[in-house]
Amino acid sequence: MAVSGLAWTGAEAAITKATIVGAGKGAGAFRQAGAIAEVVNKNSKTVNMTNQETAGFVANTRMIANSRVEFALTNGVFVDAIQTKQHPFDKERKASTNLRGIGPVAGAWLQIAVLADSGIMKVEDLKGKRFSMGPKGSNSVYMQEIVFKAMGIYDSIRKDYLKWEDAANYMVDGKLDAWGIPNPIPGPALLQAAQSRPIRMLDIPEKALDAFMKISKAYYKTEADMSVYRGMEGKKIRTIAYSVYMLAHDKVPADVVYEVAKHFYDPKNRDFILNVYRPLRDGLDQAQ
Repeated sequence: MAVSGLAWTGAEAAITKATIVGAGKGAGAFRQAGAIAEVVNKNSKTVNMTNQETAGFVANTRMIANSRVEFALTNGVFVDAIQTKQHPFDKERKASTNLRGIGPVAGAWLQIAVLADSGIMKVEDLKGKRFSMGPKGSNSVYMQEIVFKAMGIYDSIRKDYLKWEDAANYMVDGKLDAWGIPNPIPGPALLQAAQSRPIRMLDIPEKALDAFMKISKAYYKTEADMSVYRGMEGKKIRTIAYSVYMLAHDKVPADVVYEVAKHFYDPKNRDFILNVYRPLRDGLDQAQ
């Protein structure tokens, strides 16, 4: 385990190496984990963090529960699910009892994008279309399956499982009709797509929103302003949202957890953190 690796330099204190996981490039959680690692590495004399790319929150939750990494970003829905062996963790060998919450990191809103000139106006119009669900092991796949199954169109969608940056490029190039991701606003890969061509963000139908609410109280219905994306200026969508949290497991020493939390949540580091990734403001505000 990475936390056991100690590097000594003369008479200096030992440096504990720790890994944090968020998601893959193009996802907000990759940027969030990177910002946490940067602020710790900039300020700590005892901990050095590495941001490891992953498929996303399903993979992260399993990795932290199996003590394969020291820190992970995920959501309350998956923490509860892996502790009670519910989907998507219903096939785990045993329920997890070793997770330790550290604090809030950011908010996330489910965002499904199409090109503004595509003629696709609502989720139901995705029937028969080519849609990227996101990488397998991601929350993108999990949440969009819920939406499409609730609307009765899951089997009719031509599904791909692309990385988010690839999905953005494929849609811009006309090789993909739509894709989505639960992310802060703006989502990095969504913003990338909108900078190339105007996009439309789709409302999540009420029937699908209700399906999320039946699964977990960690979800909440909301309207989200999409004005940051070209093509969506002055427009809001109806969607589902949740909070992102940072976790450790019970074998990570308390002083290492404290060191990471101290530097990430220290108000004197706020400007540095927001310069790295501004949507972290939600988590920092919530932690105060």
